[in-house]
Amino acid sequence: MKTLAQFFDHLPLLPMRWEIRRNDELSGVGSGVVFQAELAPPLWSAAIALQPVRLPEANEISALVNGLLGVQEPFLFRDPYLCGPKLDPGGAGLVGATVTVVAANGRSLSLGGLPSGYRLSIGDKIQIVTSGGTHAFVEVSENVVATAGGTTGAFQVFPRLSVSVSAGATCTLARPACSCIIMPGSLQSGTSSGNIVSGIAFRIVQKRGV
Repeated sequence: MKTLAQFFDHLPLLPMRWEIRRNDELSGVGSGVVFQAELAPPLWSAAIALQPVRLPEANEISALVNGLLGVQEPFLFRDPYLCGPKLDPGGAGLVGATVTVVAANGRSLSLGGLPSGYRLSIGDKIQIVTSGGTHAFVEVSENVVATAGGTTGAFQVFPRLSVSVSAGATCTLARPACSCIIMPGSLQSGTSSGNIVSGIAFRIVQKRGV
């Protein structure tokens, strides 16, 4: 998998927004009751647009995308304009901290290794790397405060945690990244005007299990 330095850091990104791509089947009855079946776990997705670049830089970006071999090579991707939790946007409070999972169960997670009294807010993102090296990317669903010892009680996250997430997994709260691929057919190579290329864009979607 490509690290942030190998792919993400080379892209002059415009602002982006994470959104959820659900894989549900819906059915209903005449009384108005709607039933939902989750056919596969929901996936994080985002529409990515790049700033106008000079032609040599556009060629470099094309080469980086080509090097992903379609969907064979996943890469880490993060929001370039949100670097830390809501109440610690620069991540300064996390310097020197080694945050790990204390316990995980479905949609519940508890963390250790946080600074005393550290606060996480609804919507904050967490990158988790399991002992097997696979990645998870979740958002905090309720406000939580670490104890004096740096641990939290169980709090809800979204989406549901995979069974591979267990105690001891490492967590990144500052510049958290998601493992992604470029959706086939979504790449727009942009248009040239002299030496400037504008309109380079693509859509990314989470790749689980890597």
